[in-house]
Amino acid sequence: MQLPTQVIPILEAVSKSPVAPKNTPIEIWKANNHSNCIDLFMELGIALFNSDIAEEGLPKGYILVAYLFDWEAQCQFSGWYAFGNREATIQRVIDSYKAVGLRCEADALERGYDAWLSTDGDVDAVTTAYNDLPNEYTVDIDRMEFLVSYFVDNANSLFYL
Repeated sequence: MQLPTQVIPILEAVSKSPVAPKNTPIEIWKANNHSNCIDLFMELGIALFNSDIAEEGLPKGYILVAYLFDWEAQCQFSGWYAFGNREATIQRVIDSYKAVGLRCEADALERGYDAWLSTDGDVDAVTTAYNDLPNEYTVDIDRMEFLVSYFVDNANSLFYL
């Protein structure tokens, strides 16, 4: 299995970042201690999202990580204003949640985004709409742990050429 050459510099930077434990492999999904993986995947997602790397030919795991963890980072810093920050890519985020098996989160986000649009960004309305559907992953740490587990468990089919 081979890593795509265009992502190696990003993986190297993430593995050497201040949040990475000493001796973190560039294939961060192979780290011995997965308790730090949320931070590592968050950094990877943000770096990939902000990179100029073309999606064409890139293994789908990198694309999913870019949209999902960049979105989670946006939500951490901006709350529901993340909808305004990522309006151009919110459908990709929703589709990515569906792709990893978090349809409940995708559906809740769709409802939240509809409320965002129809109320001109009323965060109370967004919260109500988001919480209207049953979703066992409304707590961000639970959702991110699910995501990390998904990527670690499926790394061979998601991150290699």
